[in-house]
Amino acid sequence: MKKHLKKLSLTLAILTGLVPPAVSMAQADNFPSKPITYIVPFAPGGASDIGGRILSEALSKELKQSVVVENKSGAAGTIGLGQLIRSAPDGHYISIVVAPNLVTPLLMPTPPYDLTKDVKPLGMIYETPTVLVVNPKYQPKITSLDSLIATAKENKHGLNFATSGVGSTAHLTMAKLAKDNKVNFEHIPFRGSSPAITAVLAGEIDFLYSEVLSLLPHIQNGSLRPIMVGTVKRLESLPDVPSIKEQNINMDTRTSWTGLVVPKDTPDAIVTKLATAIEKVMNSADIQKRFKDLGAIPEYRNPHIMQERIAGDSAFWGQIIKDNNIQQNN
Repeated sequence: MKKHLKKLSLTLAILTGLVPPAVSMAQADNFPSKPITYIVPFAPGGASDIGGRILSEALSKELKQSVVVENKSGAAGTIGLGQLIRSAPDGHYISIVVAPNLVTPLLMPTPPYDLTKDVKPLGMIYETPTVLVVNPKYQPKITSLDSLIATAKENKHGLNFATSGVGSTAHLTMAKLAKDNKVNFEHIPFRGSSPAITAVLAGEIDFLYSEVLSLLPHIQNGSLRPIMVGTVKRLESLPDVPSIKEQNINMDTRTSWTGLVVPKDTPDAIVTKLATAIEKVMNSADIQKRFKDLGAIPEYRNPHIMQERIAGDSAFWGQIIKDNNIQQNN
């Protein structure tokens, strides 16, 4: 009876135009018919990679099909997303999307893609607060944002800082911070947060502003010192670290978020099936705990909400880029 009702619902959806006519009930019923490639457009070991592997494992069980993580780093995520956009629109290729994927095209004279048009959202899965850290071994005097700014002013060449790439929200936030405080922060972009963390641990970089998800283990073992979190309120995972709203920064606090997308021509029936599976997995107690333990804020938000967030954030960060004259080589 349930199977009959399911097919009847899909038939009605096709007839009313909610699902493209070319999508047969067999396509939706038989999906997935082969392993799903889960593209992470950043290097292994970073926040997106860690979150991707947690979710891919759970999705494999829910969909009863292998979900294989494939890291495609480079060009602030545009290489990996470009591969996703060119992939077959059959639901067997999905990709993580984070804020830098929205921003990077805004810095290019010829953008490689437009996320408001070239993909279909599957939903937002979690938010990842950012945190500013220093290596106490190499920067013992920097214990607060005020001391960071003071140190930058004392040094002839200022300070350098690492991020996961040009156009990341961390990059834009620090560019605004430097301009507002009339200090020199030299941006050193890396191909993902993992190599950026390695550079700070080695003393090659003065400070790093990146996701809590990848930094929390290093903070907990004392190898990195947190001095500010990029959120309105303090984090449960870092209750002693001041929030960005406690600083003298005139900056809208937009938490970094992570979502999933598929190629734009993926049939709606398959999008719905994937989104339903993702929502179920994200709402499970085990996955909620695993993400919270990493410092993330897990909360599934549907494709419509994600589409609105993509449009809103693109406009917001575009204005920051314009106001601070940020270019691709900054």
